[in-house]
Amino acid sequence: MITKKTKTNMTKTLYDRLKPEYKNAISKNKEKYPTIASSVVKALENNYFWNDLTIGQTKDLISFTDETFGSIAYYDWSYGDKFLIPNDR
Repeated sequence: MITKKTKTNMTKTLYDRLKPEYKNAISKNKEKYPTIASSVVKALENNYFWNDLTIGQTKDLISFTDETFGSIAYYDWSYGDKFLIPNDR
């Protein structure tokens, strides 16, 4: 069921909701890894829900951050809360 809140959030892509520090991390890596960085941005701009990303896209995003794969809780792998601005903001 699509509620008013869900509909409002659907207008914001994952890229729109990505926390600034992670957007900056992608930007810093664009020169060194242009293809992968562009691919990550495109995936985030084309999706509204974290679970629409492939595991590879999620892995590529995380590899641009200072986060280690082992430090990321299963919840963040599944829902992306660590990386996204909450829906109600």
